[in-house]
Amino acid sequence: MKYVLFVATDPAGEAVDESPEAWVEKWNGRGVRTEGMPLRPVGETTTVRVRDGQVLVTDGPFAETAEWIAGYDLVEAADLDEAIEVAASHPMAAGGRMEIRPVEPLDLGPGTVNVPHEGDAPASRFLGIFRTDPSAPPVTPDPAAVAEWVREGLASGRYVGGEHLRPVQDATLVRRRGGELLINDGAYTDVPEWVTGIVFVDGDRQDALDYLARSPMARSGIAELREFWTDFA
Repeated sequence: MKYVLFVATDPAGEAVDESPEAWVEKWNGRGVRTEGMPLRPVGETTTVRVRDGQVLVTDGPFAETAEWIAGYDLVEAADLDEAIEVAASHPMAAGGRMEIRPVEPLDLGPGTVNVPHEGDAPASRFLGIFRTDPSAPPVTPDPAAVAEWVREGLASGRYVGGEHLRPVQDATLVRRRGGELLINDGAYTDVPEWVTGIVFVDGDRQDALDYLARSPMARSGIAELREFWTDFA
């Protein structure tokens, strides 16, 4: 089963001197981890919403929280127990928090298949993070409209894949504190604006923002644009 691991910060985390490179090598070698990348600081986030036909772009994350997503990893685990084992062995399980989210396969029809990624070579410059917005009208995006948006992005090179996630009620939080493994139900932080999916977006920042603004998800939710931490010079 496919899971997304959100690597999150935690002010109450412990100091660690473990290298994430060793963790990557271990789980890549076992064929469990398929890809992952760190993200640039949350202060560089741009948030996009579309309300009543108006595109609302703001600098900064959706909310000021002490815990924020610092990166992601995609794993193919036999079950949740193996996904927990993978997450618990990450250095950030002690230094931060690890949220495990099952991927929910979403068939949008012909011409909407993800572009294959090549391990940790980023297929795109940005990660788009879609969230719910309790203050917005409760509208479920039309799958046909989502498919049209994906096909547009594939044709333009903006869309380079994505993952739809199961509801936050299926999230598992993993931490290591004082040598003890803590496993709880729930997300990396307790907010009503929970993550519904991720999308890989290429192009310059304005191109990426324009593309996210055209997504059906931005009309009833929140779209965060986060840049991968790598050199694009």
